[in-house]
Amino acid sequence: MLSFTHMKAFYSILFSVFFLALVALSYVYLYDAGRLVTTIPWTDLILLSLATFRLVRLFTYDHITAFLREWVRTSKEGTFLGTVRDLLNCPWCTGVWFAFLAYVGYAVSRDAVMPVILILAIAGLASFFQVFTNLVGWNAEDKKIDVKHKAD
Repeated sequence: MLSFTHMKAFYSILFSVFFLALVALSYVYLYDAGRLVTTIPWTDLILLSLATFRLVRLFTYDHITAFLREWVRTSKEGTFLGTVRDLLNCPWCTGVWFAFLAYVGYAVSRDAVMPVILILAIAGLASFFQVFTNLVGWNAEDKKIDVKHKAD
């Protein structure tokens, strides 16, 4: 019987091999179909990046997908679902998967996926504005408190 550490490593390797197989199969498909994209206009790259950012936030942090994270929350370490849980809770991990999906969608049918990419990119940019606005507001409130304490 494999130990906990070995099972955790096994499933991590399994997910990595699966991901690499998807990348390889996608490459072959896109190359054969004449759809392999090797250069992307900088505007599309920015949109794809923002869309990927938004997908990562959606699946790793947002309330609307909490049911997925909750479904695997109690999964034990070193199990298949435990590895899925680790993947969903890791923005770096989900970022790689969603970047891959965004790229493949873009390469297969730019026109079909661009509306979704645009919506996600707009939402991603709006998230940056929201975080920036919160940061400015919190800093202003902290400065008010500091001034008040210095005056007292």
